[in-house]
Amino acid sequence: MRRSLGEILRRGLALSGGCGGVRSLAVRALLAAVLVLPPMGAASIAHAEDAPPPAAATAATDAPAPAADAAAATEGDKAAAPAPAGPTEVQVGAYILRISNVSQKDGTFNVDMWVWLRWKGDLRPDKTFEVADGSITSRSDTEVLEDEGYHYTSVRVQALVYHDFDVRHFPMDDHTLDIDIEDSTYDDSTIRYVADRGMALDPGLQVAGWGVSLLQPRATEHVYPTDYGLRSTGSATSVYSRLTIPIALKRESMMALVKQFWISGLAVVLALLALLIHSHDLDARFGLGVGSIFAASANAFVLADNLPKTTSLTLAEQLNLLSVAVIFLSVFVSIWSLRLRYAGRAEDSVKLDRIALIGLAVFYVIANVAIIRVSLG
Repeated sequence: MRRSLGEILRRGLALSGGCGGVRSLAVRALLAAVLVLPPMGAASIAHAEDAPPPAAATAATDAPAPAADAAAATEGDKAAAPAPAGPTEVQVGAYILRISNVSQKDGTFNVDMWVWLRWKGDLRPDKTFEVADGSITSRSDTEVLEDEGYHYTSVRVQALVYHDFDVRHFPMDDHTLDIDIEDSTYDDSTIRYVADRGMALDPGLQVAGWGVSLLQPRATEHVYPTDYGLRSTGSATSVYSRLTIPIALKRESMMALVKQFWISGLAVVLALLALLIHSHDLDARFGLGVGSIFAASANAFVLADNLPKTTSLTLAEQLNLLSVAVIFLSVFVSIWSLRLRYAGRAEDSVKLDRIALIGLAVFYVIANVAIIRVSLG
């Protein structure tokens, strides 16, 4: 390198000798400046030629490719980034104070209860929960407290709840009333209910005609077959978390049946006793039979007033139809017996009355027992 530079300078000076004027002076000045460069400059050039590459260049040579750097950075970000947050778990419980106005005809009942919620995070599920299949008619104000690391609040709720009563076994019907609590705003991707411990019925809770007990509460996912018009979800269904509090109503005696049908039973007894009257006593004999039919028919109207409109034949209606049928048969026997007496067969008329009395009475009792046993299983 040093020899090449000297040769270049000498040739430049030789060539400049043949040049004149300003250009020659300029060239000579430039060459002179180069020739008087300090020795350190030449040594530096030689060092630059013979030295190994700078540390930066070496590092660049040994470093991984940019794609590898990006991949390593991505893996590091994944390791450092927190796991995706799941739905907020909300612990829900209830204390049932009162159940009233149980109406099989309207398919409704009223509930008065305290509901408490425990959760973590910034949501306010106490403001957005509702009673599914019903409507909250009254709710108290809430105040959020801190309890063992959870937000806690309780609210008193009075609600009208709709229920599809199965009345096929009325008046010996048992029911399970479901109180369903669900969030009105957030689906199960945001809020998920969990049944809390401590749920109970108030010791003073009573429902006329039934024994009351609390069954095991359960939290489930309730699927609605609609997106409610929200196309951005990309799903044709909506899923909400639901807490179900089941309350069992169970008939504990036959008294409900007795109270409902004593009039029909009395009408049957009077119709059968009419068979003990001589068939020629028309007013007394047929008066009891026809009056009994009207009594049983009136009882049918009372039943219809307590039951919803349904196409199924309830236990009560079956028993009432049996009463009407037995009373009608007794009237038919009275007509037959009267015809026998008009035919001069008085003894046959009396014999027919006695046989019909015993036969219809036994048939009525057996048929009632059979209907009740078959209906109640």
